[in-house]
Amino acid sequence: MKRTILFLSLAASPFFAMAEDAVSLPTIVVKADSQETDVTGKLKKKATLNILGEKDVLDTPFTIRNYSDEAIQDAHAQSIMDVLKIDPSIRTTTNTGHLNENFNLRGFAVTWEDYNLNGAYGMAPTGRVTTDILSSVTVLKGPNALVAGMAPSGGVGGVIIANTKRADKELTRVTANFEDEGYYKSGFDVARRFGENQEFGARLSANYGQGEHIVDGLEDENTSAVLALDWTTDKAKINLDAYATKDKRDGGSPAMVSFAQLGKVLDAPDGKSNFFPNLHGEQSAKYIGLSGEYKLLDNLKVIAGAGAVEQEYQGHLFGTRMIVTNDAGDANSQYYHVKLKQNNTAANLGLEGAFNTGSIEHKVGLRADYLNIQTKKHQGQGSPASTFQTNLYNPGHDPSITMPLNAPEMYKQADNDFISYSLTDQISMLDNKLQFILGARFQDMEIKNPLTGVEYSENKVSPSVGIVVKPWGEDLSLYASYVEGLSQGSTVNVETDVNYGKTFAPFQTKQYEVGAKYQHGSWLHTLAAYQIEKPSTITEQFVVADINNKKQITTDGGETKSKGIEYGFSGNVIDDVIVWGNLAYIDVTYEKNTTANIVGNTVEGQPEFTAGLGVEYKLPYVDGLSFNARGTYVDSQYLNNTNTLELPDYTLLDVGAKYTTNIGGVDTTFRANVDNVTDEKYWAGVFNSGFTTLGSGRTYKLGVSFDF
Repeated sequence: MKRTILFLSLAASPFFAMAEDAVSLPTIVVKADSQETDVTGKLKKKATLNILGEKDVLDTPFTIRNYSDEAIQDAHAQSIMDVLKIDPSIRTTTNTGHLNENFNLRGFAVTWEDYNLNGAYGMAPTGRVTTDILSSVTVLKGPNALVAGMAPSGGVGGVIIANTKRADKELTRVTANFEDEGYYKSGFDVARRFGENQEFGARLSANYGQGEHIVDGLEDENTSAVLALDWTTDKAKINLDAYATKDKRDGGSPAMVSFAQLGKVLDAPDGKSNFFPNLHGEQSAKYIGLSGEYKLLDNLKVIAGAGAVEQEYQGHLFGTRMIVTNDAGDANSQYYHVKLKQNNTAANLGLEGAFNTGSIEHKVGLRADYLNIQTKKHQGQGSPASTFQTNLYNPGHDPSITMPLNAPEMYKQADNDFISYSLTDQISMLDNKLQFILGARFQDMEIKNPLTGVEYSENKVSPSVGIVVKPWGEDLSLYASYVEGLSQGSTVNVETDVNYGKTFAPFQTKQYEVGAKYQHGSWLHTLAAYQIEKPSTITEQFVVADINNKKQITTDGGETKSKGIEYGFSGNVIDDVIVWGNLAYIDVTYEKNTTANIVGNTVEGQPEFTAGLGVEYKLPYVDGLSFNARGTYVDSQYLNNTNTLELPDYTLLDVGAKYTTNIGGVDTTFRANVDNVTDEKYWAGVFNSGFTTLGSGRTYKLGVSFDF
């Protein structure tokens, strides 16, 4: 790979040097964390999109949400899940506060294994990403192999990019946060620029939290630290990033509940209920990465990066499940002991050039990406399930299982290589009124599972095209795009299947999207309509076994289709009143699927309609004081793929206040929030097919930050 890129670099240099009307790439600069946002301060107007570089949201033919540091702080967000709750169309498939955070975007799963860190897969912490190490969170909705490549676990609903803190401004901050049940967290964040031209930067941030929260009796201990160093000139930039995180949990876990045996859905219990008071678990991650860019010519630069992460978890992190057996809420409960150790390595190398052909501007990118995943983990679901009796409305536990299950043995289950090559041409003409993005990514994968013996090599090309038109000035952009997502093909592991042992070719998910973005004064509007087609396997059962005693056949002819419309807005109604909101309609169905005869059914966990509306009022006579409220509505959703069990709709109300002032020369910000003010009891969403997650109860949060 390195020889290939070196050759391309040498070959491209004279071309860009002699290109007609060659143009210069932007000067490499330190970019402040206070980039332009919408009027709420929560959404950045620009996002960094790997090979496409930093782009204004109005110039992208995709749906992008780039949540700022202010959004993180104002929400008292502990993790990415707390940030993404701002958009009700982003569904969570694990409980609030779960040590693993999984999402559903546009009808398809994005699990924690598919988090993206600073543009690279496989480098984020295990389970969940604490916001203490982040400056922003970018969400690219829908599949996008061109921008991000192939997600390691095959997620195609979208790309969630965690952007770590950088020394982009002078900062000395001390923070403290408190939740009503006794959880307290404090930390510091210090950043400095040095040198005659401020070319050296350093930022160090660390946080420690401990106490009871989420559900009654659950004790958490969280530690995190992040370090960022950089050297930046007008020709070069080098970044060194490192983080360490650790979560330790004792005394409980949020619950997932099945009503399959009962055959109907009961009312949700108190969101603070603790059904698993003997559980414990811990997870940790350590990362270091080096990245940089250098201008070979005014219109040609080389980019490169490499990183490595070690991830570990052990304990009762999965399988915290309850199977309700009668109308009184009696339930059989179970959990497992699991264990994992994973070592991942990532690298990238590329070129970025700019030139003109007549009046047409080109920005061309060529990039190679590499990811290796080495995984040792428990087999199946881990140690055998520990079971006990409890009740949905009167939690209890069997005293005979107060001791934790023994840790399971680990087996090597992955030695996977993902190598890809991307080529893009961003074309602009008519003073940027007409823009095109043309590109393709060649993805090669080498999959090895020593435990099962599955081993195969496959590759695919994922093309993309997008167009942005600004017919009436810079305020309004109209766009259309076609993009693809890629996930590895599954292996048939049922011995009585005709295709037993067969591994299918990688599945190519296709998305078509059209939309409009309007920005004028304080107002920002985004509107998108899309359709996604995701292939899958289907299994057909035989009425009678064949002569080889085969009872079924699995093929790759399945398909799930998602169609939807999304609208977001923010702006000033009057000078002191800001409103923002999101509306989403989504229809996700099984188009081709013989399993369980579910063709035409709605995919489980998919509310047809979601909406969110927020308002912030700045008191005109008290400088720095504001009050806010946010309402969220989630439509009913099916609990299973046969559409025989349905979860009721629900509405949540959150309120808060913020006061910024100066005390003794120190800029000080006080924040107070109450989530789920009415203490609504509700079923939040669906994990897999058949388990619903219990919504969180009323929570009081207080925070203060001091900027010296």
